[in-house]
Amino acid sequence: ENNSLPSTHPNVIAVLMALARIAYDQKKYYESLQMWRRLHDSLTQTSQTEELAAVCHNMGACYAKLSNFDAAEEALTQSLRMNTALYAKGDTRIAMTEQVLHQTRQLKFGH
Repeated sequence: ENNSLPSTHPNVIAVLMALARIAYDQKKYYESLQMWRRLHDSLTQTSQTEELAAVCHNMGACYAKLSNFDAAEEALTQSLRMNTALYAKGDTRIAMTEQVLHQTRQLKFGH
């Protein structure tokens, strides 16, 4: 019998998010991105919108570090759209995503 937790289980999500953050902090952006993408695939099957918004933000940050500015902009915009629907204007999550999106656009256009 299979005793493993489904990839959408909150504990699995929490552990993977922690591992993805550690990889990012260790400047292992590609490895971190792979984990965030796995989380994205799992979370799109659920109603865990807050977690999905955080995943999109972190995917965007990884893409930006890897100089894939189009993908970064897309992921950050998706995160911003979800966070704007979830939280009040001025929430730190919205401000953080707006800041990373702004920095990404500056890098993208070389300003």
